[in-house]
Amino acid sequence: MKRLHFSILTIGCLALGIVAIEAKPVQLTADQIGVVEQTIRSLLKDQTNVKFGKPGATTSSTGSVIVCGRYYAKSGFAGYSGETAYRGQFDSADTGTKYLPAFDIITMPENQSETDDLIKRCASLGVDVPPIGK
Repeated sequence: MKRLHFSILTIGCLALGIVAIEAKPVQLTADQIGVVEQTIRSLLKDQTNVKFGKPGATTSSTGSVIVCGRYYAKSGFAGYSGETAYRGQFDSADTGTKYLPAFDIITMPENQSETDDLIKRCASLGVDVPPIGK
């Protein structure tokens, strides 16, 4: 009976250790950054007048690469709407292929409050997203 309790305790500790793996910062390649920027552009009304900040990235517990960043684009009224954040991911299943992985958008806020919340969420994941130009 003691062996059974020890085994369950050991397996439980190992399982907790696997869940608590710390996220690691990831350096994106120029090609990956290009995929991220093209994906964001494809969702904007004016795809030519957009400026991007440096994205930050980390790994998730599933092995996917989580990317957070900022962009500055024109609104539908031809004026600049200010900096907006985004969060997306490269799926870990794509990393073993010879093709560039697809970038999936998770969140693109629609206002400043949502942008601020997303920046905080990214920071909690270990991704620093500096303002554009800094």
